[in-house]
Amino acid sequence: MIDECVILADNPGALTELCGISTLERLLRTLQRCGIERVTVLSSTPDPIAKEVAGPSWARAQLHVTIRARPNGAATIEQIVGTWPTATPLLLIIPADSVFDPRLLRLLVSQNAPAGLVDSGVRRQQLQTLIASAPDIAKGKLCGPALLKYEWASARHGSLEQVLRNGLDDHSLVALDVSAQPLYYVLMRRKLRPYWFPAPTPANAKLAKRVLLDSARKGSLDIPAIVHGPIETFLVSRLCKTSITPNQLTLFCNIVAWTVTALLATGQLAWGLGLALVVGVLDGLDGKQARVKIETTKSGELEHWFDAFFEISWWVALAYHFQSSGQLPGAFYYLALLLFAEAVDGILKGSVYFTTGKVIDELGSFERVVRLVGGRRNVYVWILTIGFLLGAPAKAFIVMAWLQVATAIVHLPSAIRNFIRNWHLLSIRLRD
Repeated sequence: MIDECVILADNPGALTELCGISTLERLLRTLQRCGIERVTVLSSTPDPIAKEVAGPSWARAQLHVTIRARPNGAATIEQIVGTWPTATPLLLIIPADSVFDPRLLRLLVSQNAPAGLVDSGVRRQQLQTLIASAPDIAKGKLCGPALLKYEWASARHGSLEQVLRNGLDDHSLVALDVSAQPLYYVLMRRKLRPYWFPAPTPANAKLAKRVLLDSARKGSLDIPAIVHGPIETFLVSRLCKTSITPNQLTLFCNIVAWTVTALLATGQLAWGLGLALVVGVLDGLDGKQARVKIETTKSGELEHWFDAFFEISWWVALAYHFQSSGQLPGAFYYLALLLFAEAVDGILKGSVYFTTGKVIDELGSFERVVRLVGGRRNVYVWILTIGFLLGAPAKAFIVMAWLQVATAIVHLPSAIRNFIRNWHLLSIRLRD
């Protein structure tokens, strides 16, 4: 397991600000999440770099950082060898004046032989513009990061860039091609090409920011979430420049959500549904903020449980209001139907994810269509709002319950087909 690396960080490239943090800070946060524990920062401008590293940052607090000065000019392989930690056969070398998708750094860290990151071809015009300044090599573009072996590095001389070029040309370095990496990103539920680009010039800063904001967007969305998406992106583009943390956004969202519960239970449907629509947007901010600023934590996964708790409280509050007000005498029957169908649907979704690593909505085009209009909190809130505006909120509650039943029924064949296709893999996992 690779747990140490050397970062080449010089001002101004390493201190270029993007979405509220410098490229160096972004890299340090990413490395911590890739399992790196110790970092040596090699810099020809150590003072501003040291000032940046000395700043408080909870998002990389577990990373031990040492700063060492080097002479001006291009970094050399001799400088790298001179900082090589003892008893470390393989060492990750990475420039801090570039931005890298976490998947690319995890790919390098997972190797057990010397390797360099290259990119043989970029089709998206945005990325082509951003990587235009990167060095050209026979295999495409030289991205910068490399995993080197001490014996290999100590036997070479000259600039680091030329040494990497030669190693890739003579195949003593394995070329890890960005273009050959899987497009599907399980975490984001969509196809997303791994991104990388040098620190942007002022002219390209907005373009680089758009790439990062887009990388934080999840796929397989329902119709309300598609509407919320641009609003969330706009807000995160402002929030990322502040000190507001994802956990603070989660807390604020939950305060508003539980206020909705109280309003619905007391029959104040106009205010309750209005705030429920707001929660639909607020609920997406914490995750996007965490991904854009590399502030993800294991505790952040608890946010989904918080969502489930306040979501159920909304339906219970509505059932209580409709039952006690006489608008729907069988409200709790429909509540039970809704919750039972949600539980069944959850089991079906879980079985697909367990065997494929994908959400059920990504099995095919039909399932993606179901996701657009199927039973989910955002869709329910829209149904309830329309019902309220039409003067029939209790009937909208009935529609909610039966929509969830229909969603579970529609998902059943997909889950069964997936189970049959993957029954052997499933049996192996269960045995393990």
